[in-house]
Amino acid sequence: MRQPVRLAISAALLVAVLLVLQLRGTGEAVPVRQALDSFPQVLGHWEGREATILEVEVLNILKVKDYLMRRYADPSGRSLWLYIAYWDTQRKGAQPHSPRNCLPGSGWEPLEASQLTISLPPPHGPITVNRYVIQKERAQQLVLYWYHSQGQAVAGEVAARVATVKSAIVRNRTDGALVRVSTPVFGSIQETSEQLVTYVQAMYPVLAEYLPD
Repeated sequence: MRQPVRLAISAALLVAVLLVLQLRGTGEAVPVRQALDSFPQVLGHWEGREATILEVEVLNILKVKDYLMRRYADPSGRSLWLYIAYWDTQRKGAQPHSPRNCLPGSGWEPLEASQLTISLPPPHGPITVNRYVIQKERAQQLVLYWYHSQGQAVAGEVAARVATVKSAIVRNRTDGALVRVSTPVFGSIQETSEQLVTYVQAMYPVLAEYLPD
């Protein structure tokens, strides 16, 4: 699907959400959750290091309710970054900013773009995520990301908007999140990808405590 068509569909869906919520005339029913700054420091064999605090100007653009940007390192010293952005409502222009648009704006250019299915420990079923190889000058990174829609991992932007519309109608909720994991490419891209997959398998089961189902 071409970008203009995808954007038009997304805009129409967001308008539909606004109309539905205005017709209902009540506040959104968002469940209680834990703050993201209490997200576990240890996940599998990765240990949390420093976290990044975003500038006020950036937060005003993102309009997030809560977020986490933290570096994790494995025993060999290899690092990855976890970024979780959470919106308790997606009204009034508050919505996830697609990494496929933000990364080029930061000087990173995509080399490869695909989707990857990751198996998870029971009782979770497999999830499908976006997989990007990006480059800035000689540096390369691997990025995995997905939209987290009330307990459901959604790779596609349009599919995430559809899930938001459905939830607005059925559950009177438009809360959602963006989850992104990134790391410099070390060794081969395949080896780096396998490392990120292992991290996601350790991290994903914890998300339910911080992102409402």
